Amino acid sequence: MAKHGRRAVNVDELSLGGTKPPVGVTVGEMLAEMHGPLKLSAVEDNGGFDRRVRGTEINRPALALAGYFDRFAHRQIQVLGMTELSYLSSLTEQRRSEVFNKITSREGLPCFIVARGRRPPPALKVAARNRGIPVALSRRRTTDVIAILSDYLRDKFAPRLTFHGDLLDVYGVGVLILGPAAVGKSECALDLVVRGHRIVADDVVYVRRRITGELVGDTRETIREHIEIRGLGVLNVKQLFGVRAVRKSKNVELVVKIELLDPDVEYDRTGLDRQVVNILGVEAPFIVIPVVPGKNVSSLIEVAALDYLLKRYGFDSARTFDEKLRALIEMNYSASKKGKL
Repeated sequence: MAKHGRRAVNVDELSLGGTKPPVGVTVGEMLAEMHGPLKLSAVEDNGGFDRRVRGTEINRPALALAGYFDRFAHRQIQVLGMTELSYLSSLTEQRRSEVFNKITSREGLPCFIVARGRRPPPALKVAARNRGIPVALSRRRTTDVIAILSDYLRDKFAPRLTFHGDLLDVYGVGVLILGPAAVGKSECALDLVVRGHRIVADDVVYVRRRITGELVGDTRETIREHIEIRGLGVLNVKQLFGVRAVRKSKNVELVVKIELLDPDVEYDRTGLDRQVVNILGVEAPFIVIPVVPGKNVSSLIEVAALDYLLKRYGFDSARTFDEKLRALIEMNYSASKKGKL
């Protein structure tokens, strides 16, 4: 009897591009996007908004303020909280100037953020202005500033892949629909939207891996909420079907490839031969659906999403059927042996 198991699919056959290198984000972009979450009350750019943040780590320069620079992480965002400010208040003005002049002299320092709504020391403002380093003031607690910035930077620096396809929320399952050009991906996505499901991306899907191991998909802002249908043109899904028909991002949990039926290919007919695709180190279930004119692919994708949910809750239809069939065969075989005896 044939053995069944998992088969891996090469993601290079499915994606448009490789992992995007972490080129970083500018300080200006970061502070603009984080102005609300960080509750920034003031920002002094000092002509340094084009400085780049090149990593996800954040530093509290307590040891550097005390004069220890051997392990000073100067290429990281520098956050000053109550501990640092209390220590600085115990120093003379001359000593504070010396410390900040030495800190700001290091190449690649992105910016300073002073937490808890406290005023930055005058020595810091002078040294930062002389070196063109931005200084921002946040009303949040120091730990909150670090947590919010860490999440933001991890997302910015997350490894990414680009896919040519559609991403939808089907019964709460993030379904990435792939396939060759003109096979009907967008038409299938539109039919799913008409059925009450939600679209995240059409044509270009960006997938990134979070530090928690989740795959998250979205698309570029210019085409978000739009879908292109041959013969109809570009449609605004949100305007046509309302806000319930769109969402900004979604975890990728199931990958479905649509392809024209090839009579020479043996497609899975039992569901026992599971295929998975490894995307950025994370495995996701992979299904190939062969299509012919008139075949209702959107219904099949709905069923695939429901079957995925059943498996997530511990019920596997194909394996349950296989176990029952095996038990029936063994029972009949045992009965036939007893009859012969």
